[in-house]
Amino acid sequence: MNRNINLGLTTLVSLTLSLSAQQVAEGYSNGTNSLAAGAGNVLVTSLGTVYFDGNDLMKVDGNSSQSLLTFASYTFGSFTSPIGSNKVLFGESSNGGIWSVPLNGGSPQLVANVAFNYDAVLLDDDRALISAKTGGFAAANNDVMFVDLLTGQTQLLAQFPGASGPLAIDDAGDVYYATSSNTFPAPPGTVDVLKLSRAAVDGAILSNQVLGVADTTLVVQGLDAAGDLAFDDDGDLFFVDWFNGRIGEINDADTAQATVAPALIDYAGAAASGTSLQFLPPAAAAAQVFEPFQPAGGALLIRETDYGSVNQIRTLAAAPAVLTASAASPIPAGAFSFDIQSGPAGGLGLVLFASGTLGGPVSLSVPGFEAGLLVDASLATAPIVTTLFLDAAGAASLSLNNPGFATSFAAAAQPVVISTTGAIAAGAAQQFQIGL
Repeated sequence: MNRNINLGLTTLVSLTLSLSAQQVAEGYSNGTNSLAAGAGNVLVTSLGTVYFDGNDLMKVDGNSSQSLLTFASYTFGSFTSPIGSNKVLFGESSNGGIWSVPLNGGSPQLVANVAFNYDAVLLDDDRALISAKTGGFAAANNDVMFVDLLTGQTQLLAQFPGASGPLAIDDAGDVYYATSSNTFPAPPGTVDVLKLSRAAVDGAILSNQVLGVADTTLVVQGLDAAGDLAFDDDGDLFFVDWFNGRIGEINDADTAQATVAPALIDYAGAAASGTSLQFLPPAAAAAQVFEPFQPAGGALLIRETDYGSVNQIRTLAAAPAVLTASAASPIPAGAFSFDIQSGPAGGLGLVLFASGTLGGPVSLSVPGFEAGLLVDASLATAPIVTTLFLDAAGAASLSLNNPGFATSFAAAAQPVVISTTGAIAAGAAQQFQIGL
């Protein structure tokens, strides 16, 4: 059927969102890389993977390894965060040390001492915020400390009730904090994610003001646990739900429309579980974002362990649906098919078709869907659109017939898939020659 793509996709929104939700996230590729036994506080950098084993902060790059910082006795590591591209900020809670550590030579520097530090975010390469239980484990509140990495100056920036919670920062510089109960095990549903605006943070640093819950915006409430936080490249916030053994997701956490999404990973019955998160953005600016079935771009890294024999990094990246033709190009006269594979189970598939040559992707906004739709320019205005129902393997086939033409011509085709959980994405557009 012939229709404008925006009209066709909008018409399908209500049907798609009413379909039953799936329990396991789809649309991502994943693989694992083993870590050394006992490696924790893991950070992947362009210069190698950095981890702490209790005595040494190590950098591993291919077959070479190097100790960046050594402690004389066993030490509890807290966090490893990037300072630009050639340093890391390392915190340890045994002595309260906050260290600036070069990755490509040079001596580590003890910047400051923050007792019982837990997590950190960088406001910029010279300033950090540290989540720490500076009053000791019996204290009613957890502190967020400002640290000047150049001078070593420390300043109490905020206090929140409970145990130490993780920190994250979005692209606008707003700071996020997940609360944690002083009671162990924590009662379910007691974790809130709060946001401190960058203006409030900068103002408090200048005026030596101590912020609290009243100075925050509530993002979501009632989570069971949030042991670590990480933003992706379109404002979604991922968290380690150790209480339920999941990696959770808050859609659009950087907006007033934040919602808790289905779990990205569920570790129920698995030997290991996720403990920490890191998001790696694409190497260059790209239109695609970290959403299911999108073109591959950024990646979410999850350190997984059973605190015994399993210690690894799992890498998740978007995995788009694939469109192929049953006949090689130029497609001769006669029967052939366009086949969709690797789509969402039980979802909808669209095949977009138009004459002409590929012109490069353009991003379309489709009402009712979070992610943009990256459609080739040759298919973005008024393609022929055919709707298919995908099977349990996320596959479907569109049977076609080439009647034969006096002169062969160029054509473009592209798959679009819509999942039962409300995700939409386009796979790679394909160029074909329709033959005689």
